Amino acid sequence: MVITAVRDDGVVTLTIDDGKVNAFGLPFFAELDTALEEAVDAAALVIAGRDGMLSAGLDMKVMGSDDMAAMEDLLVACGETMLRLWLEPRPVVVAATGHAVAGGTILCLAADHAVAADGAYKWGLIETTIGFALPRWIIALARGSVRVDRLDGLLLPGTVVDPKTAVEVGFADELAASGAVRDRAVDRARVLARLPGAAYAETKRRLRGASADAVSSSMRADVRALLALR
Repeated sequence: MVITAVRDDGVVTLTIDDGKVNAFGLPFFAELDTALEEAVDAAALVIAGRDGMLSAGLDMKVMGSDDMAAMEDLLVACGETMLRLWLEPRPVVVAATGHAVAGGTILCLAADHAVAADGAYKWGLIETTIGFALPRWIIALARGSVRVDRLDGLLLPGTVVDPKTAVEVGFADELAASGAVRDRAVDRARVLARLPGAAYAETKRRLRGASADAVSSSMRADVRALLALR
């Protein structure tokens, strides 16, 4: 995984591009954590994929294996990083530049705002279709953004949707032409960065902190329990 950082007028854009499907493995989460630490001076953050692909989710070489310990470590690392983003005091905007399946959708749910590229792209929390129950931390993120009347119908069968529907149900916040997604995400990040920072951060903590605390304290035990069902 390669994450490149570009600074522009207080906004740091982190672009994910492994040349393939931007699969999330342990090296990716370590790299993203480092990139976030190095962007400490940024007023706002944008996370973008490459053209046509935000992410197809967790590394299936791990998740499709029989190594329960490796799967547990990967799911916990994903949860810890996504909750870190969800609680990040500064504005976080995702430029979903293409497909955003499983981990790609989760990344958008962890952001404050997600811009979806219009086109023949797939979105969805598809975990149940590949034999994985959803961890509580993913459900917490979904409940924070997804329309209540669509939640069960999307998560239980692992429904795949297009970008327009992703916006309608709450996986993302707005639709943009594929060539304009990054610019639109940066523009939105700049708008959010102009808000009083302390008030923004504290409001976010009050909105999400209790939910994050409730799932983070038992994350490893929860992941271990769902893996035992396989």
